[in-house]
Amino acid sequence: MENVELFDDEEIITLYDEDDNPVDFAEVACVEYEGKFYAILQPIDEVEGMEEDEVIICLLEEQDDETELITPVTDEELGEKIFGEYLKAVADEECCDGECDDDKCGEQGCGCGCGCDDDK
Repeated sequence: MENVELFDDEEIITLYDEDDNPVDFAEVACVEYEGKFYAILQPIDEVEGMEEDEVIICLLEEQDDETELITPVTDEELGEKIFGEYLKAVADEECCDGECDDDKCGEQGCGCGCGCDDDK
């Protein structure tokens, strides 16, 4: 999907908790949604209050001095929509092993030629 970039290599982003302690996160993906960019982040180490497979979604905003402001998304509905875009991209990637450029890939009977289960 053109609006989602999945990352294989771990880019580490350090955020700070409420006690100003550093917490390292791996950037799993970047999602463009309604003209804004969001990072999907997964903690590197165990974080109190977060499940092992849980992620956080943050808005990325470029500042005037070329630094990025990273703000957690607190709107649950918005977070679900962004995460849904991410899940679609992951499904497409798994369906085609990243080799198919057909926009219809993953749809029933898509005929994309990649050999996925929906290519029938």
